[in-house]
Amino acid sequence: MIGPLLGQVDNRFNVFSWEQYNQVGAVNSISEDYSYFYFGTEDAGILRLNKFSQQFAKPITQAQGIKSQSIEHIYFDEYTGILWSVGDSFIEYSFSREGNWNKIDYRLLSLKSGAQIIDIGSSKDYVWLRSNSKFFKLDHVNGILLGVYATPDEQSIAWGDISSRELRWNIFDFNDYFVEDAWLLTSNGASDNRGNFSKYLSYYKSNNGINWMSLSNGYILKIDEFNKLITPIFYGLACAVPTSMIDSDMLWISGIGNKSFNGITKFDMDSNKFENILSDHYLNFSKDNIYSSLMVDDEIWYGLDSYVLVYNIKKNSFRSIGFEKGIPRGKILHLEHKNGSIFAGSINGVVQINRNSKARMSSKVEKFIFSRNLTLGDIENFEDKVFFVLSNTVFSYDNEKDSISTLNWKDATFDTSMTKNQIDIASRSVSRIFSRNDNLYIVTDLGVVDYMNRTLAIPSSLYFNYKVTDIAVVDNSLLFLSTVRGLVVVNIDTRELINYYDFPFLRNIYQIKYIDGYLVLLTSKGLIKFNFNL
Repeated sequence: MIGPLLGQVDNRFNVFSWEQYNQVGAVNSISEDYSYFYFGTEDAGILRLNKFSQQFAKPITQAQGIKSQSIEHIYFDEYTGILWSVGDSFIEYSFSREGNWNKIDYRLLSLKSGAQIIDIGSSKDYVWLRSNSKFFKLDHVNGILLGVYATPDEQSIAWGDISSRELRWNIFDFNDYFVEDAWLLTSNGASDNRGNFSKYLSYYKSNNGINWMSLSNGYILKIDEFNKLITPIFYGLACAVPTSMIDSDMLWISGIGNKSFNGITKFDMDSNKFENILSDHYLNFSKDNIYSSLMVDDEIWYGLDSYVLVYNIKKNSFRSIGFEKGIPRGKILHLEHKNGSIFAGSINGVVQINRNSKARMSSKVEKFIFSRNLTLGDIENFEDKVFFVLSNTVFSYDNEKDSISTLNWKDATFDTSMTKNQIDIASRSVSRIFSRNDNLYIVTDLGVVDYMNRTLAIPSSLYFNYKVTDIAVVDNSLLFLSTVRGLVVVNIDTRELINYYDFPFLRNIYQIKYIDGYLVLLTSKGLIKFNFNL
């Protein structure tokens, strides 16, 4: 018997203990139930818009147990109350329409992927899938395949939205409507106020007078039949892969763009609302990738490839600083501020820039690195000094004395375990350095060193010797360690491993911060909010 495979979320957590937000990509499909409009997207899972508040709710993504990254079709079966998803990996369905997703392998239907499915619909007793040449009849409760037909053996099938393959201009007449934000609608797509063209992908007609058209650029057109108004809506990150964030009154998120544009996102942690600053809307702001960021008063400095971008918040304008000011070649992965100076560095070197005049300063650090042909691994501001990881060795720079020296390890020995075994940490290779909660954490090949307490906080064996990317300390008792393969939680006092999370959406973590009861992570799968108190 052909039936579904069960795919549950981790039972240790509530459905929305983990939240995942990403750049939307294309919006492929639209559906609705009693409370929400659903939007199946290319990169951001299933978006949900509350019908009554007209606000976006927490999305349904891999963090809720869906296995597919890209959603081709979304469909609500009004006869059973089940939400169905046709994704790039599986057909999936949920009775709660939130978590506890069940999956059906395409191979059980003799299909290669969800791209072969044109539409999904349901009758009173069955769920139907339509491909180019076949119709698949499934049990509408457990998803068991009941038959394959050239044409359905029943007539009363309610199909979902109208997809791009069958979308025709004469389905809808835009002539009597006012289109906001100076958008122009054509026969096969829409152009925004910058002239950027996107194709229509899906049209959904609702019974409550609010209809929807989805676009290939991630926008959704809200069509209000009563007020004769069409409103473009965008919900998600402006960058494709977030790599850097700043915690201020809002969360400022930047990263790697897509082929068409890049952007900076202001994210409200409480309401989960997005406000995007897009590259094609500003002078001196290109779609180049952003690798680091630093806020100093009313300015945000961004590190790109071989240049720095300065955004003035009050003036809402950008200024670029490049090779003419000594910005080193390569990705500017490190930015730090000390006493009116900005240190900007790539693997090839460091430059010191006057924060106010934006002029290059004569820097002993820059000369020190250049004369010794050292490679930069990290920069961190701690107490009255700036620390540099240079060719796997830690150096400290005193800005007032304008002097640089190797980090003083004092006794040069640290406790490596509760039994007080000793080892020479000064001889170890250093990769990263982090200042957290009035402490300095140094990542070595042996593990993470607590410099102020002179202990080996985390042996490298606890995180399987994976590359460490960031550290967050919570209440001086929990240490969260992000790696390229997952998230490690350690008790600081006992140095014991509490948890290791290796979910698919936690691979390649770039940065983590603890903000208002949430652990916020930037990963290759987007922005992740983890409420570990639930």
